[in-house]
Amino acid sequence: MKTLEIFEALKVALQAIPLDAETAGDEPLFETVELAANRNLAKQFTELLALKSRVCLVVPLRIVRTVSEGGQLSVLGTKMAEVAIIYSDRSYFKPSQKTTFGSDKNLGLFATDEKIETELCGKALSPFGGTVPGDSDPITLSDGEQAALPGRTAWLMTIYVPIGIIATAVTYD
Repeated sequence: MKTLEIFEALKVALQAIPLDAETAGDEPLFETVELAANRNLAKQFTELLALKSRVCLVVPLRIVRTVSEGGQLSVLGTKMAEVAIIYSDRSYFKPSQKTTFGSDKNLGLFATDEKIETELCGKALSPFGGTVPGDSDPITLSDGEQAALPGRTAWLMTIYVPIGIIATAVTYD
C-alpha cells in the first residue's frame, strides 16, 4: 500500500465521521475534507473557510522512522506519517465561545477533537497498524485573517499513521 493511498484512506475515514451518531443522521462531521500539501496552507485553508462552516484539512507533516536493533544481523523499525488534521467551525454570534465550547448549532472544537480521537484511535488505515492521536492545539488567526473570516475558530490535532516497516540485514566486512 502506497503512502498516498493511506492518506486518502484517512481522508475517507474523516469524511465518514457522523456529526451526531445518536440520531444516526446522514450529516457528516465535516462539510468538506481536503488533502493538502504543506505549501500555501493559509491560502488553501482560507479558500475552504470562506465556503463552508465545518471544514477539515489533512496535511502530511513528516515521516518519522523509529529504528530498533533486531539482533546481531538485522535492524527493525517502523515508519509513521505525522499528519496534522486542521479543522474549523464558524458562528456569527459569540463566535469563539460557541465554536470552541459548543452550542445548539455548533458541536464545539473540544467535542470535535474528542469525536475525531474516538473514531480514529487505533483505526487501521494501512496493513501496518492503527492510528495514534497526538497533541491538539488551537490555531490563532491573525487580525487580518479574523477580519476576512468572521466568526471562525480553528484547531489542529496531530496524529501518527503507520505507513511501513523497516527491516534490513546488517553485514560486517
